[in-house]
Amino acid sequence: MTKLNEYFENKLSAQEQLEVQMWLAENGYNPDTEAQLEELFDKLHVDDEAAARAAFQQVASRLGITEEARNTTACRSRIAAWSQRIAAILIVPLLCAVCLLYATRQPEVEWFEKQVPYGEIASLTLPDGTHLHLNSGSRITYPSAFTGKERRIFVDGEIFADVAKDPHKPFIIRSGDVGIRVLGTKFNFKSYTNTDCIELLLVDGAVQFDIDTDTRKQQLRMEPGDLVLYDRVSNDINLSTFQPEHFKSFADNRAIHFFNLRMHDIALDLERLFGTRIVILDEALAQTRYFAYFTNNETLDQILSAINSDRKMKISRRDGVVYLSLK
Repeated sequence: MTKLNEYFENKLSAQEQLEVQMWLAENGYNPDTEAQLEELFDKLHVDDEAAARAAFQQVASRLGITEEARNTTACRSRIAAWSQRIAAILIVPLLCAVCLLYATRQPEVEWFEKQVPYGEIASLTLPDGTHLHLNSGSRITYPSAFTGKERRIFVDGEIFADVAKDPHKPFIIRSGDVGIRVLGTKFNFKSYTNTDCIELLLVDGAVQFDIDTDTRKQQLRMEPGDLVLYDRVSNDINLSTFQPEHFKSFADNRAIHFFNLRMHDIALDLERLFGTRIVILDEALAQTRYFAYFTNNETLDQILSAINSDRKMKISRRDGVVYLSLK
């Protein structure tokens, strides 16, 4: 109940809002959920139907509710009825949007979650035929069927995707405050919650990369060979190119690439890939950037040795933990 209150009052982070929306979509027909919403509605009252209608139109558009659905008689009657019960104009649009979400959602759809343990990779075929490879430590949330006008999934980690073409139903990936919109394409996307850098490499097709944070809102159209690095901490965006015909993803013999990544993020990637804890003892080393590409199933020691080609880094092991420091 507390989460629902905070959601309606717009007090949650972007990630928390997505989680609540997913929960509402999954439990919309649950009697307990309806009872919780009714309890909230019973505490509210509002007199301005016009304001409620305008607010609903704005938020319905943000949540992707179609114009046709917004203009149905049932929808208008709901708004009119609720306008007599809801006290705060700010929460009207979210309540209306949730109600309409219940009305338009297919009750048979279920949401599943797949997690990949450290040191492993996995493959997954989605209901539309889209094929995904999931790297170590990744998590994906997806529906049993794609209904409506979008194909939407949620990702925390790294995936290589071969998206099934459907020009009438775009494929949407959400990961915290960034998103990707595609029709049919191949790309490598990396966005772990505990790393600073989000990375997108487009191999084939076209995608739109969306950034929606409190301090930066931007949309980037990408073509094959484009590489985008977005730094969550600094809000910086780095645009560069690569050769798609020579690119190998982690699904190809566990290939590994680091394109201008901080050692901090590299260490976290290596921890996931090899299941070995890595501790960086110097902040200067943690912030140092490296370029490296490995395609022959190299070991952790081989990778660290190659990164340390200038011999400025000291590598030591103790009790199964790898320690990195500057000499």
